[in-house]
Amino acid sequence: MKISLTATQSEAPGGAIIMRGSPSDVFALASQLGYDGVELHIRHPRQINRDEVKKLADTYGLGISTLGTGMAATQEGLTFSDPDPDIRRQAVMRIKEHIALAAHLNSAVTIGSINGRLGNDPQKRPIHREAAFDCLKECSKAAAEAGVTILLEPLNRYECDYLNTLEEGVRVIRQVETPSLKLLADTFHMNIEEADITASLRTAGPELGHVHLADSNRWAPGYGHLDVAGVLRVLQDMGYQGYLSFEVLPLPTFRQAAEDAIRTVREILSKL
Repeated sequence: MKISLTATQSEAPGGAIIMRGSPSDVFALASQLGYDGVELHIRHPRQINRDEVKKLADTYGLGISTLGTGMAATQEGLTFSDPDPDIRRQAVMRIKEHIALAAHLNSAVTIGSINGRLGNDPQKRPIHREAAFDCLKECSKAAAEAGVTILLEPLNRYECDYLNTLEEGVRVIRQVETPSLKLLADTFHMNIEEADITASLRTAGPELGHVHLADSNRWAPGYGHLDVAGVLRVLQDMGYQGYLSFEVLPLPTFRQAAEDAIRTVREILSKL
């Protein structure tokens, strides 16, 4: 397993991202603390200098695990399930821009919050779901053509009203039938939605492409009641070779969160 640090240079009030800062500061810290890569959360790909980021990754010998896209939804309201076709089109175009950046940086692209919500109207929900599915298919096709992996992230019921469990995510992936689409499992959301986190991870099997390891309170692993060792053990048993990333709150401080997260996981892995 490889371990990546979550980071953004954008404003992300209340966001579960450890590091806020310039790319140079982010990559320097990740390297200093022994991370294998960086997970970049970007509202718009034009906000960063792609050549600078690529050079930093190469200089420090770090990978870029995935590009988080949620700020396009939370800050701009762009989602795949919006009733307005123009909003949906903007959301798709934004993800395609992330895909182009990911191809340059050799990273994946996360699709989570941008899936949006279907709403409470039972007659409109199927229509909105089909629209969202069409957007996902279009982006997955574009990713396949660019050689980029899309990571589909189920969210808890308070953040998304139709794609909440890994099982639901796997069904969607099999419907899309595009090799570029994989599953992102986030233990914070799973702690709310899954009856058995480790069993759900095993069910995801080969569809699993990325893991967000956050404790039950969304702090770094070790600060809540999540069975962190149990999660790491099942991933190891599955032969999971992807990234383990900490999408956690920067508490008690961002530096402490970054240090504690990687130390806790390294110590547990050394004993398994």
